[in-house]
Amino acid sequence: MNKKIIAICLVFFNFTILSGCSGKTDAKTDAKTYPVKTAELQNQSHPVNLEYQGITGGSEVRKLSFKSPAKISKIYVIKGQHVKKGDSLVDLDKSDLNLAENAAKAQMDAAQAQYDKALNGAQSEDINKAEIAVKNAQDEYNYCKDLYDKTVNLYQIKAATQQQVNDIKIKLDGSESQLNAAKETLNQVKNGAREEDKQAALAGVNAAKANYDSKVNLVQDASLTADEDGYVVDVLCKEGELQQAGYPVVLIRSEDQVVTAGLSDDDVKKIQVGTKAEVKIDDATADGEVINMVQAPDRQSGTYSAEIKISNPIDNNKYYIGQSVKVYIENGEKSGIWIPITSILNDGQDYVYVVEDGRAVRKNVTLGDTNENEVCVDGLKVADNLVTEGMKNIKAGYQVSAE
Repeated sequence: MNKKIIAICLVFFNFTILSGCSGKTDAKTDAKTYPVKTAELQNQSHPVNLEYQGITGGSEVRKLSFKSPAKISKIYVIKGQHVKKGDSLVDLDKSDLNLAENAAKAQMDAAQAQYDKALNGAQSEDINKAEIAVKNAQDEYNYCKDLYDKTVNLYQIKAATQQQVNDIKIKLDGSESQLNAAKETLNQVKNGAREEDKQAALAGVNAAKANYDSKVNLVQDASLTADEDGYVVDVLCKEGELQQAGYPVVLIRSEDQVVTAGLSDDDVKKIQVGTKAEVKIDDATADGEVINMVQAPDRQSGTYSAEIKISNPIDNNKYYIGQSVKVYIENGEKSGIWIPITSILNDGQDYVYVVEDGRAVRKNVTLGDTNENEVCVDGLKVADNLVTEGMKNIKAGYQVSAE
Protein backbone atom coordinates (compact mmCIF):
# COMPACT_ATOMS: atom_id res chain seq x y z
CA MET A 1 0.00 0.00 0.00
CA ASN A 2 2.83 2.42 0.88
CA LYS A 3 4.65 1.61 -2.37
CA LYS A 4 1.57 2.55 -4.37
CA ILE A 5 1.32 5.91 -2.62
CA ILE A 6 5.01 6.66 -3.24
CA ALA A 7 4.64 5.73 -6.91
CA ILE A 8 1.68 8.08 -7.33
CA CYS A 9 3.59 10.92 -5.69
CA LEU A 10 6.57 10.44 -8.01
CA VAL A 11 4.36 10.52 -11.06
CA PHE A 12 2.73 13.75 -9.84
CA PHE A 13 6.12 15.28 -9.05
CA ASN A 14 7.51 14.47 -12.49
CA PHE A 15 4.38 15.82 -14.16
CA THR A 16 4.73 19.05 -12.20
CA ILE A 17 8.36 19.47 -13.20
CA LEU A 18 7.61 18.80 -16.84
CA SER A 19 4.72 21.25 -16.80
CA GLY A 20 6.90 23.94 -15.22
CA CYS A 21 9.62 23.43 -17.76
CA SER A 22 7.09 23.61 -20.58
CA GLY A 23 5.71 26.99 -19.32
CA LYS A 24 9.17 28.44 -19.04
CA THR A 25 9.94 27.52 -22.60
CA ASP A 26 6.74 29.26 -23.82
CA ALA A 27 7.62 32.51 -22.05
CA LYS A 28 11.39 32.64 -22.47
CA THR A 29 12.46 30.50 -25.39
CA ASP A 30 9.66 30.94 -27.90
CA ALA A 31 11.33 30.30 -31.23
CA LYS A 32 9.20 32.95 -32.98
CA THR A 33 10.74 36.40 -33.39
CA TYR A 34 8.42 39.42 -33.40
CA PRO A 35 9.34 42.49 -35.45
CA VAL A 36 9.14 45.83 -33.62
CA LYS A 37 10.35 49.37 -34.05
CA THR A 38 12.42 50.95 -31.32
CA ALA A 39 13.86 54.33 -30.37
CA GLU A 40 16.84 54.93 -28.11
CA LEU A 41 15.80 57.23 -25.29
CA GLN A 42 17.64 60.45 -24.54
CA ASN A 43 17.23 63.14 -21.92
CA GLN A 44 15.24 65.93 -23.59
CA SER A 45 13.71 69.30 -22.78
CA HIS A 46 10.26 70.18 -24.05
CA PRO A 47 7.90 73.09 -23.41
CA VAL A 48 5.26 72.27 -20.82
CA ASN A 49 1.78 73.39 -21.79
CA LEU A 50 -1.44 73.73 -19.88
CA GLU A 51 -3.96 72.01 -22.12
CA TYR A 52 -7.59 73.17 -22.10
CA GLN A 53 -10.73 73.22 -24.18
CA GLY A 54 -11.55 76.74 -25.32
CA ILE A 55 -14.48 78.50 -26.95
CA THR A 56 -14.10 80.94 -29.82
CA GLY A 57 -15.77 84.30 -29.41
CA GLY A 58 -15.45 86.04 -26.08
CA SER A 59 -15.09 89.76 -25.60
CA GLU A 60 -14.75 90.73 -29.28
CA VAL A 61 -18.45 90.03 -30.01
CA ARG A 62 -20.67 93.06 -29.37
CA LYS A 63 -24.44 93.50 -29.43
CA LEU A 64 -25.64 96.64 -31.24
CA SER A 65 -29.08 98.08 -30.51
CA PHE A 66 -31.19 101.23 -30.90
CA LYS A 67 -32.05 103.75 -28.16
CA SER A 68 -35.68 104.11 -29.23
CA PRO A 69 -38.43 101.74 -30.41
CA ALA A 70 -39.52 101.87 -34.05
CA LYS A 71 -40.06 99.70 -37.11
CA ILE A 72 -37.05 98.36 -39.01
CA SER A 73 -36.91 100.26 -42.28
CA LYS A 74 -33.84 98.86 -44.03
CA ILE A 75 -31.22 96.15 -43.38
CA TYR A 76 -27.96 96.59 -45.31
CA VAL A 77 -25.92 93.55 -44.19
CA ILE A 78 -26.17 89.76 -43.95
CA LYS A 79 -24.69 87.19 -41.61
CA GLY A 80 -20.96 86.63 -42.19
CA GLN A 81 -20.44 89.87 -44.14
CA HIS A 82 -17.25 91.84 -43.63
CA VAL A 83 -17.88 95.51 -42.84
CA LYS A 84 -15.72 98.60 -42.63
CA LYS A 85 -16.00 101.36 -40.04
CA GLY A 86 -18.85 103.69 -41.01
CA ASP A 87 -20.74 101.14 -43.15
CA SER A 88 -24.53 101.24 -42.79
CA LEU A 89 -26.00 98.27 -40.91
CA VAL A 90 -29.68 98.88 -40.13
CA ASP A 91 -32.09 101.87 -40.37
CA LEU A 92 -35.23 102.51 -38.35
CA ASP A 93 -38.35 104.18 -39.72
CA LYS A 94 -37.70 107.80 -38.69
CA SER A 95 -41.20 109.21 -39.28
CA ASP A 96 -42.22 109.42 -35.62
CA LEU A 97 -38.72 110.39 -34.55
CA ASN A 98 -38.69 113.29 -37.02
CA LEU A 99 -42.08 114.47 -35.73
CA ALA A 100 -40.78 114.33 -32.16
CA GLU A 101 -37.72 116.31 -33.21
CA ASN A 102 -39.85 118.99 -34.90
CA ALA A 103 -42.12 119.23 -31.85
CA ALA A 104 -39.10 119.62 -29.58
CA LYS A 105 -37.77 122.34 -31.88
CA ALA A 106 -41.09 124.20 -31.65
CA GLN A 107 -41.07 123.94 -27.86
CA MET A 108 -37.53 125.25 -27.74
CA ASP A 109 -38.45 128.21 -29.97
CA ALA A 110 -41.51 128.96 -27.82
CA ALA A 111 -39.45 128.85 -24.65
CA GLN A 112 -36.91 131.18 -26.21
CA ALA A 113 -39.68 133.60 -27.19
CA GLN A 114 -41.07 133.58 -23.64
CA TYR A 115 -37.66 134.32 -22.28
CA ASP A 116 -37.17 137.18 -24.74
CA LYS A 117 -40.48 138.62 -23.66
CA ALA A 118 -39.50 138.40 -20.04
CA LEU A 119 -36.38 140.37 -20.81
CA ASN A 120 -37.86 142.96 -23.19
CA GLY A 121 -41.32 143.43 -21.75
CA ALA A 122 -44.70 142.78 -23.40
CA GLN A 123 -46.27 144.72 -26.28
CA SER A 124 -50.01 145.35 -26.69
CA GLU A 125 -50.28 142.61 -29.28
CA ASP A 126 -48.66 140.22 -26.79
CA ILE A 127 -51.35 141.08 -24.25
CA ASN A 128 -54.07 140.45 -26.84
CA LYS A 129 -52.54 137.10 -27.73
CA ALA A 130 -52.31 136.12 -24.08
CA GLU A 131 -55.96 137.05 -23.52
CA ILE A 132 -57.01 134.99 -26.55
CA ALA A 133 -54.97 132.07 -25.21
CA VAL A 134 -56.79 132.32 -21.86
CA LYS A 135 -60.18 132.37 -23.60
CA ASN A 136 -59.32 129.35 -25.72
CA ALA A 137 -58.01 127.47 -22.68
CA GLN A 138 -61.19 128.40 -20.74
CA ASP A 139 -63.41 127.14 -23.55
CA GLU A 140 -61.49 123.87 -23.69
CA TYR A 141 -61.76 123.46 -19.93
CA ASN A 142 -65.50 124.15 -19.96
CA TYR A 143 -66.00 121.61 -22.71
CA CYS A 144 -64.01 118.95 -20.85
CA LYS A 145 -65.79 119.71 -17.57
CA ASP A 146 -69.21 119.36 -19.18
CA LEU A 147 -68.17 116.14 -20.90
CA TYR A 148 -66.78 114.77 -17.65
CA ASP A 149 -69.99 115.53 -15.71
CA LYS A 150 -72.12 113.84 -18.37
CA THR A 151 -69.85 110.77 -18.41
CA VAL A 152 -70.05 110.48 -14.62
CA ASN A 153 -73.85 110.59 -14.79
CA LEU A 154 -73.81 107.90 -17.47
CA TYR A 155 -71.48 105.80 -15.36
CA GLN A 156 -73.84 106.03 -12.39
CA ILE A 157 -76.61 104.49 -14.49
CA LYS A 158 -74.13 101.97 -15.92
CA ALA A 159 -74.22 103.52 -19.39
CA ALA A 160 -70.48 104.30 -19.35
CA THR A 161 -67.39 102.43 -18.10
CA GLN A 162 -64.93 103.41 -15.41
CA GLN A 163 -62.23 103.56 -18.09
CA GLN A 164 -64.21 106.18 -20.02
CA VAL A 165 -64.58 108.24 -16.85
CA ASN A 166 -60.84 107.97 -16.20
CA ASP A 167 -59.95 109.00 -19.76
CA ILE A 168 -62.17 112.11 -19.63
CA LYS A 169 -60.77 112.99 -16.19
CA ILE A 170 -57.25 112.98 -17.63
CA LYS A 171 -58.33 115.37 -20.39
CA LEU A 172 -60.08 117.58 -17.83
CA ASP A 173 -56.99 117.77 -15.65
CA GLY A 174 -54.85 118.60 -18.67
CA SER A 175 -57.19 121.38 -19.79
CA GLU A 176 -57.21 122.81 -16.28
CA SER A 177 -53.41 122.90 -16.23
CA GLN A 178 -53.36 124.65 -19.62
CA LEU A 179 -55.89 127.18 -18.39
CA ASN A 180 -53.87 127.97 -15.29
CA ALA A 181 -50.72 128.31 -17.36
CA ALA A 182 -52.46 130.65 -19.81
CA LYS A 183 -53.77 132.81 -16.93
CA GLU A 184 -50.31 132.95 -15.41
CA THR A 185 -48.82 133.99 -18.73
CA LEU A 186 -51.42 136.73 -19.15
CA ASN A 187 -50.72 137.96 -15.65
CA GLN A 188 -46.99 138.09 -16.34
CA VAL A 189 -47.53 139.91 -19.63
CA LYS A 190 -49.69 142.55 -17.96
CA ASN A 191 -47.61 143.01 -14.84
CA GLY A 192 -44.18 142.51 -16.31
CA ALA A 193 -41.77 139.71 -15.50
CA ARG A 194 -40.11 139.56 -12.12
CA GLU A 195 -36.48 138.52 -11.78
CA GLU A 196 -37.40 135.05 -10.62
CA ASP A 197 -39.73 134.76 -13.62
CA LYS A 198 -36.87 135.63 -15.91
CA GLN A 199 -34.76 132.91 -14.29
CA ALA A 200 -37.61 130.45 -14.68
CA ALA A 201 -37.99 131.39 -18.34
CA LEU A 202 -34.27 130.85 -18.87
CA ALA A 203 -34.51 127.46 -17.19
CA GLY A 204 -37.38 126.64 -19.55
CA VAL A 205 -35.18 127.51 -22.51
CA ASN A 206 -32.38 125.27 -21.26
CA ALA A 207 -34.76 122.37 -20.60
CA ALA A 208 -36.36 122.72 -24.03
CA LYS A 209 -32.94 122.79 -25.69
CA ALA A 210 -31.83 119.65 -23.84
CA ASN A 211 -35.02 117.91 -24.94
CA TYR A 212 -34.46 118.99 -28.53
CA ASP A 213 -30.83 117.78 -28.50
CA SER A 214 -31.94 114.38 -27.20
CA LYS A 215 -34.50 114.08 -30.02
CA VAL A 216 -31.80 114.97 -32.57
CA ASN A 217 -29.58 112.24 -31.11
CA LEU A 218 -32.41 109.70 -31.38
CA VAL A 219 -32.85 110.53 -35.06
CA GLN A 220 -29.13 110.12 -35.65
CA ASP A 221 -29.10 106.86 -33.64
CA ALA A 222 -31.87 105.47 -35.86
CA SER A 223 -29.22 104.79 -38.51
CA LEU A 224 -26.92 102.08 -37.12
CA THR A 225 -23.38 102.03 -38.55
CA ALA A 226 -20.27 99.96 -37.89
CA ASP A 227 -17.94 101.70 -35.45
CA GLU A 228 -14.96 99.52 -36.46
CA ASP A 229 -13.88 96.99 -39.08
CA GLY A 230 -15.24 93.52 -38.42
CA TYR A 231 -17.67 90.76 -39.32
CA VAL A 232 -21.44 90.41 -38.93
CA VAL A 233 -21.99 87.44 -36.61
CA ASP A 234 -25.77 87.55 -36.89
CA VAL A 235 -28.71 89.80 -37.84
CA LEU A 236 -31.48 89.51 -35.23
CA CYS A 237 -34.21 91.58 -36.91
CA LYS A 238 -36.32 91.73 -40.06
CA GLU A 239 -37.51 94.65 -42.15
CA GLY A 240 -40.96 95.83 -41.09
CA GLU A 241 -40.72 94.42 -37.56
CA LEU A 242 -41.18 96.64 -34.53
CA GLN A 243 -37.85 96.82 -32.73
CA GLN A 244 -37.79 97.47 -28.99
CA ALA A 245 -35.29 99.93 -27.54
CA GLY A 246 -32.14 98.28 -26.22
CA TYR A 247 -32.86 94.90 -27.85
CA PRO A 248 -29.89 93.66 -29.98
CA VAL A 249 -30.39 93.92 -33.74
CA VAL A 250 -26.92 93.01 -35.00
CA LEU A 251 -24.02 91.03 -33.52
CA ILE A 252 -20.64 92.30 -34.68
CA ARG A 253 -17.23 90.88 -33.91
CA SER A 254 -14.02 92.75 -34.47
CA GLU A 255 -11.34 91.44 -36.79
CA ASP A 256 -9.53 90.23 -33.68
CA GLN A 257 -9.99 86.50 -33.04
CA VAL A 258 -10.28 85.65 -29.34
CA VAL A 259 -10.60 82.30 -27.56
CA THR A 260 -11.79 81.93 -23.97
CA ALA A 261 -10.64 79.06 -21.73
CA GLY A 262 -11.66 78.28 -18.15
CA LEU A 263 -8.58 77.63 -15.96
CA SER A 264 -8.43 75.76 -12.66
CA ASP A 265 -7.55 77.61 -9.47
CA ASP A 266 -4.08 76.00 -9.55
CA ASP A 267 -3.27 76.78 -13.19
CA VAL A 268 -4.54 80.36 -13.07
CA LYS A 269 -1.63 81.18 -10.73
CA LYS A 270 0.91 79.92 -13.27
CA ILE A 271 0.15 82.35 -16.08
CA GLN A 272 -0.31 86.06 -16.60
CA VAL A 273 -1.25 88.56 -19.28
CA GLY A 274 1.28 88.24 -22.10
CA THR A 275 1.84 84.49 -21.68
CA LYS A 276 2.22 82.79 -25.06
CA ALA A 277 -0.28 80.18 -26.19
CA GLU A 278 -1.24 78.02 -29.16
CA VAL A 279 -4.75 77.45 -30.50
CA LYS A 280 -5.88 74.53 -32.67
CA ILE A 281 -9.12 74.88 -34.64
CA ASP A 282 -9.77 71.68 -36.59
CA ASP A 283 -6.66 71.28 -38.78
CA ALA A 284 -5.52 74.89 -38.37
CA THR A 285 -2.96 75.97 -35.74
CA ALA A 286 -2.29 79.55 -34.68
CA ASP A 287 -0.10 81.33 -32.15
CA GLY A 288 -1.77 83.42 -29.48
CA GLU A 289 -1.26 85.45 -26.33
CA VAL A 290 -3.19 85.83 -23.10
CA ILE A 291 -4.73 89.32 -23.16
CA ASN A 292 -7.06 89.19 -20.16
CA MET A 293 -7.49 87.21 -16.94
CA VAL A 294 -10.74 87.33 -14.97
CA GLN A 295 -9.88 87.52 -11.28
CA ALA A 296 -13.13 85.99 -10.00
CA PRO A 297 -14.23 82.40 -10.76
CA ASP A 298 -17.33 81.55 -12.76
CA ARG A 299 -20.18 80.74 -10.36
CA GLN A 300 -21.23 77.60 -12.21
CA SER A 301 -17.94 76.01 -13.29
CA GLY A 302 -15.62 77.46 -10.64
CA THR A 303 -13.01 78.18 -13.33
CA TYR A 304 -11.18 81.42 -14.12
CA SER A 305 -11.66 82.78 -17.64
CA ALA A 306 -8.55 83.53 -19.68
CA GLU A 307 -8.88 85.32 -23.03
CA ILE A 308 -6.32 84.42 -25.71
CA LYS A 309 -5.97 86.66 -28.75
CA ILE A 310 -4.87 84.83 -31.90
CA SER A 311 -1.79 86.57 -33.30
CA ASN A 312 -1.93 85.22 -36.86
CA PRO A 313 -5.67 85.17 -37.64
CA ILE A 314 -7.20 81.94 -38.94
CA ASP A 315 -9.15 81.93 -42.21
CA ASN A 316 -12.57 83.40 -41.43
CA ASN A 317 -14.21 80.43 -43.15
CA LYS A 318 -12.79 78.18 -40.39
CA TYR A 319 -13.43 80.52 -37.46
CA TYR A 320 -16.96 80.34 -36.05
CA ILE A 321 -18.21 81.91 -32.83
CA GLY A 322 -18.90 79.36 -30.10
CA GLN A 323 -16.70 76.66 -31.65
CA SER A 324 -14.82 74.29 -29.30
CA VAL A 325 -11.03 74.39 -29.81
CA LYS A 326 -7.83 73.14 -28.19
CA VAL A 327 -5.76 75.64 -26.22
CA TYR A 328 -2.16 75.11 -25.14
CA ILE A 329 -0.78 77.75 -22.75
CA GLU A 330 2.99 77.81 -22.21
CA ASN A 331 4.20 76.94 -18.70
CA GLY A 332 8.00 76.74 -18.93
CA GLU A 333 10.10 73.67 -19.87
CA LYS A 334 10.57 70.17 -18.47
CA SER A 335 13.72 68.04 -18.80
CA GLY A 336 13.55 64.25 -18.63
CA ILE A 337 12.66 61.15 -20.59
CA TRP A 338 9.96 61.98 -23.13
CA ILE A 339 8.20 59.17 -25.00
CA PRO A 340 5.32 58.97 -27.50
CA ILE A 341 1.95 58.61 -25.80
CA THR A 342 1.08 55.88 -28.33
CA SER A 343 3.86 53.63 -26.96
CA ILE A 344 2.16 53.35 -23.56
CA LEU A 345 -0.01 50.34 -22.66
CA ASN A 346 -2.25 49.89 -19.64
CA ASP A 347 -3.64 46.90 -17.80
CA GLY A 348 -4.46 48.84 -14.66
CA GLN A 349 -0.87 50.10 -14.61
CA ASP A 350 0.82 52.23 -17.27
CA TYR A 351 3.74 50.34 -18.82
CA VAL A 352 5.94 50.11 -21.91
CA TYR A 353 8.27 47.56 -23.46
CA VAL A 354 12.02 48.03 -23.92
CA VAL A 355 14.38 45.67 -25.71
CA GLU A 356 17.20 44.06 -23.74
CA ASP A 357 19.39 41.29 -25.24
CA GLY A 358 16.89 40.76 -28.04
CA ARG A 359 13.89 40.23 -25.78
CA ALA A 360 10.97 42.37 -24.67
CA VAL A 361 11.12 43.65 -21.09
CA ARG A 362 8.15 45.28 -19.41
CA LYS A 363 8.78 48.56 -17.58
CA ASN A 364 6.10 50.24 -15.47
CA VAL A 365 6.07 54.03 -15.91
CA THR A 366 4.60 57.04 -14.13
CA LEU A 367 3.21 59.74 -16.40
CA GLY A 368 4.05 63.41 -15.95
CA ASP A 369 3.75 66.54 -18.09
CA THR A 370 2.62 66.30 -21.69
CA ASN A 371 3.66 68.14 -24.83
CA GLU A 372 1.25 67.46 -27.69
CA ASN A 373 1.85 63.75 -28.54
CA GLU A 374 4.62 63.12 -26.00
CA VAL A 375 4.69 62.64 -22.24
CA CYS A 376 7.49 62.90 -19.67
CA VAL A 377 7.76 59.65 -17.66
CA ASP A 378 9.52 58.14 -14.67
CA GLY A 379 10.62 54.51 -14.76
CA LEU A 380 12.90 54.63 -17.81
CA LYS A 381 16.51 55.68 -18.29
CA VAL A 382 18.74 57.14 -20.96
CA ALA A 383 19.80 54.62 -23.67
CA ASP A 384 16.78 52.34 -23.11
CA ASN A 385 15.49 50.99 -26.42
CA LEU A 386 11.79 51.78 -26.28
CA VAL A 387 9.40 49.76 -28.42
CA THR A 388 7.40 52.37 -30.36
CA GLU A 389 5.59 50.05 -32.82
CA GLY A 390 4.47 46.44 -32.49
CA MET A 391 4.16 46.51 -28.69
CA LYS A 392 0.59 45.21 -28.79
CA ASN A 393 1.79 41.95 -30.38
CA ILE A 394 4.36 41.01 -27.74
CA LYS A 395 4.64 40.07 -24.09
CA ALA A 396 7.48 40.18 -21.58
CA GLY A 397 10.17 37.67 -22.57
CA TYR A 398 9.23 37.48 -26.25
CA GLN A 399 12.12 37.43 -28.68
CA VAL A 400 12.01 40.52 -30.86
CA SER A 401 13.88 41.96 -33.79
CA ALA A 402 14.24 45.72 -33.89
CA GLU A 403 13.97 47.54 -37.18
